[in-house]
Amino acid sequence: MSLDLNRLNEKLLNEADGILYELGLYDSLKKYGDPKVSGSYFLNLMTWRDLDIYLKSEAMDNETFFDLGKEITMKLNPSKMSFRNELIGKTPHLPEGLYWGVHTNLFDEKWKVDIWAINSEEVKRKQREVEEIKYRLDNSKKESILELKNQLHSHPLYRKTFFSVDIYDAVLNDKVTSLEQFKEWLCKRKEIQI
Repeated sequence: MSLDLNRLNEKLLNEADGILYELGLYDSLKKYGDPKVSGSYFLNLMTWRDLDIYLKSEAMDNETFFDLGKEITMKLNPSKMSFRNELIGKTPHLPEGLYWGVHTNLFDEKWKVDIWAINSEEVKRKQREVEEIKYRLDNSKKESILELKNQLHSHPLYRKTFFSVDIYDAVLNDKVTSLEQFKEWLCKRKEIQI
C-alpha cells in the first residue's frame, strides 16, 4: 500500500478519535442512544475527513433530536448543520431515521460528521454490512480500496450517483484493482459513466 495513504488513514483515524473522545461527541451521543461508529472509520479505510455514526434509538422524536443538535454545536462548533427527516422523506438509498450533517473545522481541518438516529433493526443491518466488508478485507484489497477512494473522493458524481459501497463491491466481489477497471465496472453494473 502507498505509505502516504497508510499515513493519511492513521492521521484521520487519530483526528476522528479526537472528535469522538477528546471533544466528547461520543459521550453526548450516549445520552440519546447507543452510538455505533461505522463507515471508513470502522473499516480502517479513511481517505478524507468524514465520520459516519449510527445512533441506535427506538423512539427519537424531532424535539429530542434537536436537543442533541444543540449539544453537537456546543462540542464541535460547526459552521453548518443539515437536518433530514427520512422517517417522512424515505429517500431510497438513505436510512429511515433522523439525520444531522455536521460541517466543522477541527484540528485546523474541515470535517463532516454524519449522524443518523435509527432503530435497532436498521443499526443491526448496517453493522452486518460493514462487518461483512471488514471480514473480507486483506492487505491487497485494502490497498485497492484506499487508492480508488483517494482518486475518486473529489469526483463530482461521488456520493451522488456512486458511493463508497460501490468501490467496496467492485473490489471485494469483482476483483477491481484500478481506476480504469472501476470505470468499466460502473458503466456495466450501474450504467454510470465517469
